[in-house]
Amino acid sequence: MKLVQIIPHTKKKPNLKVLLKNTERELRGRGTTFKRQREGRWVHAKYSGWINWDLAKGGILVAEVQSKKPDAEWQLLQAFIGYIDRHIGKYVQTISIIYC
Repeated sequence: MKLVQIIPHTKKKPNLKVLLKNTERELRGRGTTFKRQREGRWVHAKYSGWINWDLAKGGILVAEVQSKKPDAEWQLLQAFIGYIDRHIGKYVQTISIIYC
């Protein structure tokens, strides 16, 4: 399991949670790789596993990346970081990865 901490540039609206939810809604059904399983939980179309994410104090987005295959967890992590960079990267100041 990996924990990802995403710190926004500013505390201005919209926050990262709203941006992620809106992006997922816009891309839904058009070949996007991440699919919403429920509020704050995404699954990837190709890589087995899931990402649980939520907003913490200070506007920090915290995500837990967990794969069903531990040796393939890096692929799910890479896909999530790439998704963040492509779609809301201009709002991100720092991304930290914590190895658990």
